[in-house]
Amino acid sequence: MSYLIKIKNATFKKFQYPVFRDTDWEMHQDENLAVTGANGSGKTTFLEMLEGRLMKLKGELIYNFAGNTNGENASDHIASVYFNDPSVNYGDFYYQQRYNATETDSIVTVRNFLKLNADDCLPELQALNISHLLDMEIIKLSNGQFKKMLIVKALMKKPRLLLLDSPYTGLDRQARDYITHTINQITLLGTNVITVTDKYIPDSITGVVEIEKFAVKNTSSIKNYTPSHHYLPRKLPVLPDAPAKTFETAVKLVNVNIVYNDKPVIEQVTWTISRNEKWALTGSNGAGKSMLLSLIFADNPQAYANNIILFDRKRGTGESIWDIKDKIGFVSPEMHLYFNRNKTCREVALSGLSENPYGKIKVTDEIIRLIDSLFEYFSITDIYGDLFQHVSTGQQNIILLIRALVKNPPALTLDEPFQGLDFDSVNLAKSLLDEYCKNRTLIFVSHQPEELPSCINRYFHIENGRCSDY
Repeated sequence: MSYLIKIKNATFKKFQYPVFRDTDWEMHQDENLAVTGANGSGKTTFLEMLEGRLMKLKGELIYNFAGNTNGENASDHIASVYFNDPSVNYGDFYYQQRYNATETDSIVTVRNFLKLNADDCLPELQALNISHLLDMEIIKLSNGQFKKMLIVKALMKKPRLLLLDSPYTGLDRQARDYITHTINQITLLGTNVITVTDKYIPDSITGVVEIEKFAVKNTSSIKNYTPSHHYLPRKLPVLPDAPAKTFETAVKLVNVNIVYNDKPVIEQVTWTISRNEKWALTGSNGAGKSMLLSLIFADNPQAYANNIILFDRKRGTGESIWDIKDKIGFVSPEMHLYFNRNKTCREVALSGLSENPYGKIKVTDEIIRLIDSLFEYFSITDIYGDLFQHVSTGQQNIILLIRALVKNPPALTLDEPFQGLDFDSVNLAKSLLDEYCKNRTLIFVSHQPEELPSCINRYFHIENGRCSDY
């Protein structure tokens, strides 16, 4: 079988560093591949290399699309979906704008992004349940809805080669099943697929590429592949004691309603979270989970029109949003999009000491020791001074978790905090949270039940903006 992609003695450059030095590798016309590796190993960079996004320092990168062996117009035959899509830049916007109805007029809608006409009807939109979102600004999409939109965009191209960077991350079960079905179907129709994944592997995948330290460690057939998870518990770092008791009720929502463009998003939601309770918030993509969290983290101005109590104080009685945010360690899937691109990983972690952009951060020796110990616990001390935007998505999310812990808040609100994390890092984070949250309030969102820390013992489910606990 002839090759589809061939790399001959090539070295590439990403940022200022050479990667995949002296690489010899090829993919055959009948192959579909899964790419695996630890956080920061270079999985996304591998896809970028294959797509021709990286500068080539030496060697050859050769494509064989429909007889085209010289690489010209190769981009016409390749579609890609990246965890951090480079075609979308939120740098000119701030996080809270997602929940301000009047401040997103200049942002493109889903229809604009996909370049669809009013009468266009795509089966992919219906299958992924986002047809009703066509006229919504993309900044207001949930993480899962945003990922679905990117997948639709890639499928519209009808590519010869489809590159997927962690396509299952952040998607509910129905969407994950659709992605698996789609991969299996398009491979039957002649599209080759390379996907970064180590958990959900479609039946059509024929081989596995293992990446380590920005090099191809091994390529094997799927029949000979065994996941190499060797998780070993580590000694937990010395964690700060929880703040002294200052409240009884962390959150109380009473018959809460949220409306955008005359459409109800949250309807008649009542939920009480007492001090030190541990909750899982569940629901499908777009069900309203992130909208609820925007009320709790003081990002949504519609909180003032509702009966909401946070930390024993009713909203709209003189408290500032910074008073609330100081009591909550917060992580969301979208946070990494809004950080200054010139901040180092250490600076991002330290920024958690104050959510107020105008507030002063007091960095003590104790804080530095805590951050150092958490970076060491997750084995990421080597990226301490790297630019946050230059490290992997998994590493970014570890840093955002560390950021949420450093100010020693009495409550944590973690919206899919383990996205992009490898098996070992997820288990390390779960152990850390079980210890850290012994005397703290926790709200945890995930589509993966196995990601829930063992301390969680209460569940709140939301679907179509309506909630019920079970």
